[in-house]
Amino acid sequence: MQPNIKNIPQHLGQYLYQQIDEQWLEAHIILDCANNKVSECKAHFIKADDDTQHKISVSENITALFKTLFDHAIKNEVEDWQRAIFTITRQGQFNLNFERDNNDEDTLLL
Repeated sequence: MQPNIKNIPQHLGQYLYQQIDEQWLEAHIILDCANNKVSECKAHFIKADDDTQHKISVSENITALFKTLFDHAIKNEVEDWQRAIFTITRQGQFNLNFERDNNDEDTLLL
């Protein structure tokens, strides 16, 4: 059963919490999409005592949930978003950011 779209961030956060057995500050799931298809979904966490990214495996179910959230969030947008980044802190605060690859040479500053 597919969860309500409003509950997906909670599912993503719970998944990350369950995967980490160490003290950590924040965790991220990054979804890369190309041509409306998932090209990669990866996750990592950052420990309290260093800035190193420690890899977390991502299940197919979590990838599908994140893609559902991504599709819902961008369905009425004019921007061509290619990446979503879900971030959660140890305190349970989370945010979702969208990025796009900017290959337009006119916007590069020299």
